[in-house]
Parts: sequence; C-alpha cells; structure tokens
Amino acid sequence: MPAERIEWLDIAKGIAILLVVFHHTLLYLGFLDIRFQPYWEFNSVFMLLLMPLFFFCTGITAASAVHRAPHTFWHKRLLPMVWVLMIWTLIYLAADQVLPMRRDGQPVRFDLLHPQMNLWFIWVLAIFTALAPLLVRLNGPAVIAVFLGLAALWHGGLLRYEGTLIYPKDIQGILNHAPFYMAGLYFAPRIIAFLAERGRARLLLAGAGTVFAGLVLGAELMPAADEILDKAARFAGVAFGAALATEIARVGGLRRVFSAIGTRTLEIFLGHQLFIAGSATAVMAFGWTGVATGIVLTPAIALFAVAGSVALRELFGAARMDFIYAPPRPVAHRPPRSPVRAAQG
Repeated sequence: MPAERIEWLDIAKGIAILLVVFHHTLLYLGFLDIRFQPYWEFNSVFMLLLMPLFFFCTGITAASAVHRAPHTFWHKRLLPMVWVLMIWTLIYLAADQVLPMRRDGQPVRFDLLHPQMNLWFIWVLAIFTALAPLLVRLNGPAVIAVFLGLAALWHGGLLRYEGTLIYPKDIQGILNHAPFYMAGLYFAPRIIAFLAERGRARLLLAGAGTVFAGLVLGAELMPAADEILDKAARFAGVAFGAALATEIARVGGLRRVFSAIGTRTLEIFLGHQLFIAGSATAVMAFGWTGVATGIVLTPAIALFAVAGSVALRELFGAARMDFIYAPPRPVAHRPPRSPVRAAQG
C-alpha cells in the first residue's frame, strides 16, 4: 500500500460523518416531535451507506498497519480504541446527569461489554481490529462469504443468541458490518489502484449510483423484498460513496472542506451527540415546535454539532488534555526500536 495519505479516504469519511451527524440530529428532533419529512426521506436513503462506508474506509486504513509487529499494532491501532471506549463512556455518563443523552430515556452506564450510544461503532471496530491480524492470513473472499452467511442466518432467525454477555443488537452490528470492513482490509491495494484511474472511478460512480438508486426504489415498490434489497443497496452505496469521494477530491473547494472534516472524524464522532443533546435541551426549554422549526433547526444543529466537536477538541488540546482522545504517553509508550532494526524498517 502507498505510504502517503490517500485523500479520497478522508473525503469519504467526511461524507460519512456528516451523514451520521445529520441522522442523529433528526432522531433527537424526532423524539421532540419536530420533523420535516423531506429530511427524513433523504436520511432513510443515505443511512444505508453511512456506517458501511465508515467500516469500509477503516478496513482500508487497517490494511497498512496489520502487518506490523504485534506490539506496534496494539499500541497504534487497538489500544486507542479501548482507551476511547473507557474515557468517552465516562464522559457520556457525566453528561447524562444534565443532558438527555439517550433518546430512549434509559441512563448511560459504564459497561464496556455493552457499548453506550454511538460508541457501538468504536466497540465493533475494536473487535474487528483485534481479529484483523488473524483474519488477514486467511482467504479474503471466503471470510467475507462466511460473515455474509452468518448475517443471513441471523436475519432469517436461524442463528440466535439470547444471553446477556453481548446484546443481540451488538451481534447484529458485528455481522452487518464485517463484510465492509473485511472488503477494505483484504482488497485495499486493488481498490486504491482502481480508483486512482479517473475513467474507471467515474464509470463506477455512474454504475454504482444507478444500481443504488434502483435498489432503493425497488425496496419502496416491493415491501416484501425490502430487507434483501436494502442489504444489497449498502454494497452499491459503499461503491458509490468511494467513487464520489474520488470525484470530490478533484474539485478544489469541496476537496478542502470534506478532507478537513474527514481528518477530524474522531472528535466529531465522539463529541457531536453532546452538542445535539444540548441543543435538544434548549429546544425543549424554548418550546420550539412545528415543521418550519424542523426545516431550520435540523441543518443548524448539525452544523453546530460539527463545529462544536472540533472546537471542543481544540479546547482540550490547549488545556493539555489530549488524553480525552488518545491514551497518554505512559500508557501508550513502548520502548523504541534499536537503530539497526529501525534502519531495516
């Protein structure tokens, strides 16, 4: 894999995180019975690709790290995820005392086996990351086929787990998103090479976009097959999202915006619900309701959540509290390699 940063990956993550923030903003306002239906229609389509696209991109970035020495892989990839899970569960737990952090009214708990709120993504990603050094030694298509088969059995009711060690919804999250992460992990060099050629990327953009739209429309017209068509639409949606990111990478202004957002994905992902929940509290306090309110508030709160999350990261950095987002040096430190080994790479 190339050593340089791949800009379209940042742009794809920027697209995905904006869709995530928009989705959560709609859910919070919907809980307050503030809805603008066109936004919900847009969200119902593009929520099919937002998390699969995230997992696909993280699988590609993991492909360059998975062949490192085990202790390096632990400190660079897995440990930060475990650290973030612990720290941000505590942050959400504290925030829950003053803000409605959960829309279902349940309290936030410190329970690392049962991820809280949007931390399920980090939790599932940590599991994939822990398995990656083993799985990467196996046949990629076979592994993906196994996960697809397990997901089909799960959704068909033939595979079930009724215990409490891991919640069924979290198992479903693992099975639903493993194929996308594994596709990025196994085929990263081929994907990057394919999308580097503009003609092929544009052909994929048109083809995947057409298939994605057709599958979404088919799911609307054939409700009996909507679950199968929605699953297929996710794969077309990921291809469309990746191709769209490569096209945006060639447009100056858009490239800078989406790339900047994509490089701040972690802080936006972790912080945005704090600002959405705070905004929801203000909405309740002022008694704002109605369709017109939803038209304005939805994008306004989403943008506020993005900007606020970035500002919060800068504030913690200025206060030398970077441990909020990454393990501190005493935890993450590992002995440096000898000059001879370092020279050998």
